[in-house]
Amino acid sequence: MEINLHTNFKEEAPQRTGSSCFLEVLFFMPKREAELMSLESVEFEISRQARAWADIKEAFKSKKVLVATAIGIEEIEFQKGAKPKECLKLSYDGIFGYLPKDFIDNYTFKGLTFFIGKQFEFTVEHIDLDTQIFLANRIEALKSLSQRFFNKAAENDIYNAFVRGVDPFNLYLLIDGIPATLHRTQFSHTYIEDLREEVEIGDRIQVLLKKIVKPNQPYQLKENGKERVAGETGYLEVSAKELKHDPWTQIISFKEKSMYLGKIIRIHPDYGIFVELAEAPGLTIRCNFPPNCPDTLKIGEAVNVKITKIDHQERKITALIILPKRAVGKNNTSFRRSSFR
Repeated sequence: MEINLHTNFKEEAPQRTGSSCFLEVLFFMPKREAELMSLESVEFEISRQARAWADIKEAFKSKKVLVATAIGIEEIEFQKGAKPKECLKLSYDGIFGYLPKDFIDNYTFKGLTFFIGKQFEFTVEHIDLDTQIFLANRIEALKSLSQRFFNKAAENDIYNAFVRGVDPFNLYLLIDGIPATLHRTQFSHTYIEDLREEVEIGDRIQVLLKKIVKPNQPYQLKENGKERVAGETGYLEVSAKELKHDPWTQIISFKEKSMYLGKIIRIHPDYGIFVELAEAPGLTIRCNFPPNCPDTLKIGEAVNVKITKIDHQERKITALIILPKRAVGKNNTSFRRSSFR
């Protein structure tokens, strides 16, 4: 798609005069030390932006992929009289640019708000030498990255994955332009009911490449052994769980037929009560609702659990929540207080 910004692009770099005027004003400061500190600060900022602008111009010529941070959302009129387009405003080391919504991804996004503060790969479509503003294209950047991915990626490599979509059961990721799906069972060692409570669109997570299938090559599904053929973007199996600490290693501190302190971390009407054992972060037990379970049980509350079985092969713990039959002392509402006379 060809885009002409409303501002005119020129081939020659502009003369910078504003910064020199600002430097002259600083000499009216009363203390010499303050003058020198201010000058150094301004010179550093000018140097940083000059290097960034040089990177932008070079990327415009070479189509090199850069990374910038989204700092806002603006509507920009790219052609005179045309309908303004919603864009992410990017900052590349102090140089501003615009990434139109339809240049972000081929994936459909409902809005851009959750992208503010996130980082985006991009190639430079156009530059305005007068205003030092650039037009970014992420779709082209992803194409460039994906073309190199299968030549350099190897199984057991670790990559930063971009979250382009999320539902209760899956994360839809982009790894250097290659799509991948991460099921919730591969996100964490602990039970995750709804991934939307853990991750949002635009986040980046580290994943381990477990399986790489090049485009149009056959592969077998792990679940049922059926053979399939990868599409034009190939096929990836990834895991975030395998890069995290495994809480099961703490099971050696617990025994069957013993009672321990825990904390309620989740209550589900169908699946029961999830309890994290004290002094064992991440080691979670799913318990059924105890008989005569009070409605007052809440997340964060301390409870006692009795472990009835530890299945090391299946990595499962069977346990019961033990509720005291009657509180003793001040928590017993039927306890009659008395005093010496």
